[in-house]
Amino acid sequence: MQLRLLTSAAALVLSLPLITAAQAQQVVQRGALGTPSSVYDETEQWTTPILLASDHDVLIYMPDISNPEWLARNYSDYINRGTYTLSLFTFYKTPEACRANQLGWGLGDTGHLNACDSIGYRVRRALIDPPSKSVTLITAAMVDQNGNIDPSSVEDRSVFRTWDQLDVNTQKALAKADTFIKAQMKIYDNRQHNLR
Repeated sequence: MQLRLLTSAAALVLSLPLITAAQAQQVVQRGALGTPSSVYDETEQWTTPILLASDHDVLIYMPDISNPEWLARNYSDYINRGTYTLSLFTFYKTPEACRANQLGWGLGDTGHLNACDSIGYRVRRALIDPPSKSVTLITAAMVDQNGNIDPSSVEDRSVFRTWDQLDVNTQKALAKADTFIKAQMKIYDNRQHNLR
């Protein structure tokens, strides 16, 4: 029981599945041409990813936020503060796109840049605050070509950014995600009121 509580707490703090140096948790199941066919969301379920933004270098996805567990987990924060926690999965079409992302996060050393040869994705989990147009990164990690987190790449430093400080693709992804989430939260809220 105590181990289960510790595992739950660790998953909540990291906002990704429990990650140890000896274990690489799978968070992406590869589909056609390497794009994700399923992603492991913060409710520890596999869901179908939803494409939010793309260009010639990257595709950005989120988990299926119509999932009742995701809605239940985020409902109170959304109703009370207008915020929610969301995972974003970036699929790199080329190693150069990965390297550009690494440089953008201040990880320009040779080790991080060379790692991009075996990296297929990046997963980020953030607190999204649409009313203030800001994002607080909770955790991020690189994901190898097989969909497993690279434990040495896990970043759990909190980073605050306003939407205008983000790259254009991420801004588009967040705007589209927010549209989907507003619609799903409205449906979920109506259901909650009908249950009372």
